[in-house]
Amino acid sequence: MVTEWRIPLRVRYGEVDRMGIVYYANYFDWFTQGRTELLRQSGTAYREIEGQGLLLPVLSAACRYHRPYGYDDEIDIVTSARISPTRLRCEYRLEQDGVLLAEGYTEHAFVRAADMRPVNAARQFPEIFAQFSHLPPLRAGDRSAQG
Repeated sequence: MVTEWRIPLRVRYGEVDRMGIVYYANYFDWFTQGRTELLRQSGTAYREIEGQGLLLPVLSAACRYHRPYGYDDEIDIVTSARISPTRLRCEYRLEQDGVLLAEGYTEHAFVRAADMRPVNAARQFPEIFAQFSHLPPLRAGDRSAQG
């Protein structure tokens, strides 16, 4: 099963700011794209997860910018994830020809859609959770507001 997913991307004109470099907020859209594809390649699409009553709201997110780049540059979004029964943490690297441009993470809670309450997905949504059993475990010490 997939534990890391790479997506090629070409920066579009509307994704750069007046200085000609990628606007910082676009990184989080690309993180979402990477996470969505990683989940799909793991066996269950976001749409299916939500359709079964499980949501993944963001608890925290961060991005560290290393090098600027701009319009028409080709980059890769590299996404990996770790999981616990109550959380999913995705980590992202944006690279260009092997050079690190930016890195970040998003951390998500498993929440029951019916009442927006946090759940132990391994117990309450075992079929969905089993789809991600190949992902490395997320331990309490792995969580950090610093990334």
